Amino acid sequence: MESTRLLAEVESRAAELARLDEEYRTARVTARSRDRLVAVTVDVRGRVVDVDLHAGVQRTHAPAALAQLIVELAGQAADSLGTHYARRAALAVGGVR
Repeated sequence: MESTRLLAEVESRAAELARLDEEYRTARVTARSRDRLVAVTVDVRGRVVDVDLHAGVQRTHAPAALAQLIVELAGQAADSLGTHYARRAALAVGGVR
């Protein structure tokens, strides 16, 4: 009986780890500018995978300022994703007996 319960727990944890691995590999976070004209999406490695510039952004942001904003938004998105997964890892480790 005890071995059956332990096997079920191991299988359950393996399934959860597989789900978390898939979530981690496909995770994306988007950071948006305050004026909502610029959005930058990064993947779990912090690589920029999308930049969305709304029509008219060039009227409100000079090219150099826009470039800096894109860099800042990419950093914010990467930091947000990193914080999220650091918390998830802490919870996962805390849940291990």
